Parts: sequence; structure tokens; C-alpha cells
Amino acid sequence: MKGYSVGQTAKICQTSIQTLHFYDKIGLVKPHRVDHQNGYRYYSSQDILAVKIVQDLQGMQFTLEQIGQMFKDNNTVSIPELMSAKRAEAQATIRSLETVVGSIDERLRNLEVHHQLRKAFEHTEYYLELKTYPDRYMAFERKNDVCGMESSVIRFMALLDRVKEHGLTVDGHIWTIYHEDLLTFDRNDSDIEVCVPLLASKIEPSFTRWLPGGEYISAVYAGFPDEESCKGLYRRLREWMILNDYEENGPVLERYLIDFTHMRNTDEFIVDLQIPVKHVLTL
Repeated sequence: MKGYSVGQTAKICQTSIQTLHFYDKIGLVKPHRVDHQNGYRYYSSQDILAVKIVQDLQGMQFTLEQIGQMFKDNNTVSIPELMSAKRAEAQATIRSLETVVGSIDERLRNLEVHHQLRKAFEHTEYYLELKTYPDRYMAFERKNDVCGMESSVIRFMALLDRVKEHGLTVDGHIWTIYHEDLLTFDRNDSDIEVCVPLLASKIEPSFTRWLPGGEYISAVYAGFPDEESCKGLYRRLREWMILNDYEENGPVLERYLIDFTHMRNTDEFIVDLQIPVKHVLTL
């Protein structure tokens, strides 16, 4: 038998004539015989098997270059190793895509909560959203103190000096954590923790710790935090949380989205009030 024509081979392999010509051109699968009078190509059953193998390997995401090297080496021992490596690569890709899908699902849920928050606060200038934070490394100083700008500035300056002395690197905006009920705490004697975010370090001095990650309702507003902007906003957010099956999951913090040198300039003040939350399933 003279073999299968290129058209017949294309039909058997469910591919195109152009693909077979390309395989021939790059030396991947050459026809068993070529009629030199008319240039017709004829493929043997072994050639067809080779085309099928190429298709299978391409389906496993091997490149034509890699497949050509396999054929060139004609080393069946190395093929299982190559396939195992490709399997590990595919598993890594799957894990990466699962992470992407998880991020998309999380963002979709956060956008839904953002829409609900905007609807509840539609006549305000607050920017509200549900955010997920990783663990955050920070320098801290916690004690009972007066809740006020002057005392806060003094404490932040002292903490920043310690950060500098230990060669640590600041990583973002400073914040305050309130370890009491924000609605009832005594401003003259409050359990307040001032914090400076840091890049992770091999050396973790005693005045540093990790703030556990999680979900936070974030409310950003411009202006100095006073009775209305702080307590009033917090009160309204707690009411929204009750109606939407959320509960607090830790102390509230205020993050100051300004340069530290502008702390005393109330016109430049931007506050990010963050309430750690968890969603409560209700029957």
C-alpha cells in the first residue's frame, strides 16, 4: 500500500492539511513517502500514530519544541519524568486559578456589601466598603491615656523614634486602636494603643506585634475625628451591622490617611474608621 494521502490523514487525525504540512516543514512528523513526480505526500500508520501522539502531548500543554525534542531523543524513559513535571506545573496553575476565583468571589461579595452600605449612607460623604486585610505587622504602645490630639502626637513621635532606633521600616499610615467601647469610653482615661505599620523583619522587638487579619467595615471621611464623625458614624455602622447580620470581631481602629507632619492640620485630616467584623449566620 502506498499509504494515506495528506487529505485522508487529516481526516483520520481530525486536523487540517495545513497543520500536517507545518509538522512536515519543521521536521516534527514527516510523511513516510513523497511522490517526486507530483509532490504528493503519503503517510503510514506509524506516521498517523506520531500525529496522534503530538496531539495528545499538545493537549497536555507541551510545546511543539518540547515534543520535537522527545521525538529526536527517542527516549521513552524521559517521557514519564517530563509528564510528571508537566503534571506538577498543571497543579500549580490550578492552585493559582483557584486563588484567582476565590479573590473574584470575595470581591463580588465585598461589592455587594459596598452597595448595601452606600444605600444606607447615600446622603453622606463617607466612603464605605467591606475590606479584607492580611495580618499586619506593627510597632505599638498601649496604655491608659487622655484621648486627644496632643497626647497622640507625643506618643506617635516617641514610637517612631523607637522604630528608627531599631532600624525598622515604616510601611503605611499610622493608626490608633481603641480597646474600649467607642460609644462609652472615658476620653480622660482611655485604653488606647498607638500603632505604626512596619515591613516584616527578622528581628521583632518587644514593642512590635502582628495585628490579626480579617474582614473590616471601612468608613473613610475627611475632617478631624470629633464626637459626631467618630461616635456618630460608629453608632450608625453598628445599627447597620445588626440589621445585616454582622457583629464586631475585635477592637475598633482609626487609620489616619495623612502624613504624620500634618497631624495638627485639621483641614488635611482624612480618617479611615475600621471595624473588624464577622458575618453571623441566622436561622
